[in-house]
Amino acid sequence: MITNRDLDVIGLRDLTGITDPAPARPPSAGDGVSYELFREVPPSRDGWSLLCRRAGRVAWSMPLAPRGAAPRVRPSVAQAVAVRVLTEQGVFVSGWNHLDGTDPATDEHFVARRPHGATALPV
Repeated sequence: MITNRDLDVIGLRDLTGITDPAPARPPSAGDGVSYELFREVPPSRDGWSLLCRRAGRVAWSMPLAPRGAAPRVRPSVAQAVAVRVLTEQGVFVSGWNHLDGTDPATDEHFVARRPHGATALPV
């Protein structure tokens, strides 16, 4: 399991496989990258998790319990924690959509809404 301290040392940039020395360009809404927030039922001991998919394949996954999204917190709290984590990486999230095909009463699975053309938070 990757902890916050590990992320401070290695950073998400290392997890995504970016090897060039140039600063990473924040992903845009149309670049095939999606961010998913989920909690398995019954809730696991790791709590909520944030998942990044690139072209449909999992690029990285991060448990959010160490950041404040413990197993039993409401979805709104987990969403706020995920937004904070993504903001630290320069990813703008305007909200969350419940993943189609899942039951909102039993399954907690959301996809980040990212506006077209927005690549990062304004400075």
